[in-house]
Amino acid sequence: MKKFLLLTAFIFIFSSAIFAADIEVWQDPSLNFSELKKVFIMPFDLKLEAKSSLMPAKQQNAQIFSWASDGINSSMGKGKLTIKTLDALTEDMKFIYGDQIPEGQEFFRAASEMGYGAFIKAELTQKFETEHVPESTRTYTEYKEIQKRDKNGKIIETLRIPEEKIEVIPAHDVTYLSTNFEPKIFLTNDPDGDHVAAAKGSIYREYQGGPVMKVVENLVKASMKDLFKHEEIKDKNSKSKRKK
Repeated sequence: MKKFLLLTAFIFIFSSAIFAADIEVWQDPSLNFSELKKVFIMPFDLKLEAKSSLMPAKQQNAQIFSWASDGINSSMGKGKLTIKTLDALTEDMKFIYGDQIPEGQEFFRAASEMGYGAFIKAELTQKFETEHVPESTRTYTEYKEIQKRDKNGKIIETLRIPEEKIEVIPAHDVTYLSTNFEPKIFLTNDPDGDHVAAAKGSIYREYQGGPVMKVVENLVKASMKDLFKHEEIKDKNSKSKRKK
């Protein structure tokens, strides 16, 4: 399957510091986003070891789903694409199948018949990593000013004399916050096939305090926005072909 790569960087504000999110996006050139009318999101594979406070899983999943939807809508246009969770889709199916909800391949076939052309799977991880920095030295130069005066005390020349100094930096530990998000788009009529688009977003920076879930929010929104960004990518691809 032929795919092409788009690498972008987003700047966010976190704990009064600027950091960048590196996002790589792969898309199958044959994927027609304009044909997508409905998508559903499978429960994310979450490993949030760094979350700052306990939150019920249902509330946490709803929050992350909301961020994902915001990211998609920022690319596709708000309201132009129906986005539902797996649970919400299952509830809709009850109006058709009652309590006999299809399972396995039949579930995806039923979803396809309901107009859901694609579904999303994603892995989301966030954790603290500690790096031990051994003792080191830093050499730097300081300048000492010496003034030359005449017999009347008037300054006639100022000399700057360099003096090399060595600073000892003690051994210490540095804590980093590592956040990674990898969503993938699959076609509902081929649930066991290869994904047709994927994003890989990551933020890795020294942690200096602040709400760790804000990083998750920013990364999820940015990654989903780029994952569904298609017009700009296709325009660039067409320009590239014309140049060749």
